[in-house]
Amino acid sequence: MESQYHHFGSADSTTVSRESRNTHTGMRRILVYILYSVLVLLLLILLMVTGIKFTQMSKEINEVKLQIETVSRRVSTPTSYSGAKPLRDVFLQELTPVRGTCGEGWVSFRGSCYLISITTATWAKAEETCKSHKGHLLVLNNVEELDYISKVADVQLGYWIGLVERGQEGQWSWVDGTDYSSTPTFWDVGQPDDWDFRVNGEDCGQLHGAQRRKRKLWNDADCGLSYRYICEMKA
Repeated sequence: MESQYHHFGSADSTTVSRESRNTHTGMRRILVYILYSVLVLLLLILLMVTGIKFTQMSKEINEVKLQIETVSRRVSTPTSYSGAKPLRDVFLQELTPVRGTCGEGWVSFRGSCYLISITTATWAKAEETCKSHKGHLLVLNNVEELDYISKVADVQLGYWIGLVERGQEGQWSWVDGTDYSSTPTFWDVGQPDDWDFRVNGEDCGQLHGAQRRKRKLWNDADCGLSYRYICEMKA
């Protein structure tokens, strides 16, 4: 009997030992899975933070560029891109826009309706939004139209307009098909410059912001950045 007792006792001990090892192995696997999941989560968070930082850096670079251009304007006389004649600061008075026959949120001027956005978008998204309203990004046909927009838009903000450089460098065009060479140009000093610091170049036109209300001049910017925008359609 005693030998049988010892035999069964040894078997039970072996079983317990195996179960203990299996339990420890299972716990280790669970721990490895948890650590792996935490690592993946941390990597995802790192990628998100990196993306956000890159976007912020792009905007900061653009702000530095604008500051450099502001300083440049103080020490030089602005000239148009064509070099035809100097473009000096033209200070304007704020104008309260009227809706006229335009839809809700739009303002009227000389047979056209304008939507001055209060949100930001990339150039392509802005043009898509304008098309959804049966319009297009702003096409500036004359100085009177530019001055009107400058009087009613926010002084300090930049706005996408319907000017884009497609294909060959320097070949600018208006989104509605208007011949670019048939309209006056109002490039800010040193613009367009297709700034080399931009990976994607600067192929989309925008109106510059300023500290004082004045005629907004043009700038070329990275199409992938988000700015406010101005839509236009016939009244």
